[in-house]
Amino acid sequence: MDVILAASSLETVAQIAVAMLLFAWSLHRRPRFWARLAGLAVAAAALTLVGVGVAGATGISTSAGPSRVLAEFALFSLLLVVSVPVLLALFDTSVWVALFFATTGYTLQNLASGAEGFLVFLLGPRPLPLQLAETAAVTAIVYLLGYVAFALPVRRHRLTDVEDRTMLVVVAAVILVVIAFDLVNKTLPGLSASANDVVLLRVIHGISCVFMLTVEFELLYTRSLRTNVAAMERARADDAKGLAASRMNAQAINVRMHDIRHQLRDLEALGFVGTEALVELERQLDVYDAAVKTGNVALDTVLTEKGLACEREGISLGCVADGDVLSFMAPADIYSLFGDAVDNAIEAVEKLDEPEKRVIDLTVRSTGGMVSAHVENYFRGDVRLSNGLPLRQASQDARGYGARHMRAVAERYGGSITTSTDGDLFRLDVLIPLPEKEVQQ
Repeated sequence: MDVILAASSLETVAQIAVAMLLFAWSLHRRPRFWARLAGLAVAAAALTLVGVGVAGATGISTSAGPSRVLAEFALFSLLLVVSVPVLLALFDTSVWVALFFATTGYTLQNLASGAEGFLVFLLGPRPLPLQLAETAAVTAIVYLLGYVAFALPVRRHRLTDVEDRTMLVVVAAVILVVIAFDLVNKTLPGLSASANDVVLLRVIHGISCVFMLTVEFELLYTRSLRTNVAAMERARADDAKGLAASRMNAQAINVRMHDIRHQLRDLEALGFVGTEALVELERQLDVYDAAVKTGNVALDTVLTEKGLACEREGISLGCVADGDVLSFMAPADIYSLFGDAVDNAIEAVEKLDEPEKRVIDLTVRSTGGMVSAHVENYFRGDVRLSNGLPLRQASQDARGYGARHMRAVAERYGGSITTSTDGDLFRLDVLIPLPEKEVQQ
């Protein structure tokens, strides 16, 4: 067996594995991850050595020309394809996400390998220890840059669970552009190509690898944006339906409460209900008949609805709101913005045991040509944030759609949302500019 070829092949397989793990490390790992990883590493090393032995026995490793290039092309393409089930065996993810990490890892390794080959071409043969040190240094630098430029943004933008079937096209592009191009570059010195041609093609190969990584990231990022926009549009439609249903429910409750009061008065007149019992019953009914009146129907509806939820949880919802200043906003947007804001506050406050801290304060007013909305509540522990906004723990909001929806509503009207904490007090502020006609009035 060719020892040098075996060492080089093991080094390449290890580099590919490290590059793929660099991207996929944030994925959810399967049970007995380290045992799986160790077993797959041993199997990969064994198969690599078997492949080197077969290449030596058949004469492929010592051959030159198109036959060797085609054999290496088929081998590296197969290695890319096999990487997908390997990632699926290690991480609990979909085949499309595995394809993404396989191709990005493979491309990053190819970029490092190309940079290493370029360095060898420029400096010429050197002692083996020095060459190994240079290889390690170049690989580490390229991997670090790749991690900062691509792997971290993938994690930051939560692209690890974005699925896109166009990854099949990316796989084909990586095979043709990255692998084939790299093999062409490796054969150029043996074909007596000029130094300028070798340098030019090496540079183009590196640019191609960076371009492929950028395309893959932008592909998933665009798909993620489309998914988020669709989710927010569905949420807006649901809010519009929820607003209509809440209005109908509130009207039905008010009518029913009115009828019950008349029936209680009739029972009192007949002597079936005492005055004290009647007063107590009416006090309890007032909870369901206490509609908030701010001057804006949508705000009244959402605050009345959230007020009932707070009453059930023993939370005090204080509200000083001039709903008229929100007249320029769509009712569904008002319902969504303030519904999510109060829901976040309720989730934080209901975890508190102290009655004096189970309080939520909401103010809405106009000041300096702006609509100012302020929500204040106590909290315990840490506040999970998504892009600077509070993230509810509910599973349906696990990706922060509620927080994003709040910001999208504010930005739709040219506004902004900020949050701050002071000890165990959390504050959320919304500022939205009033339209010119509203300011003039």
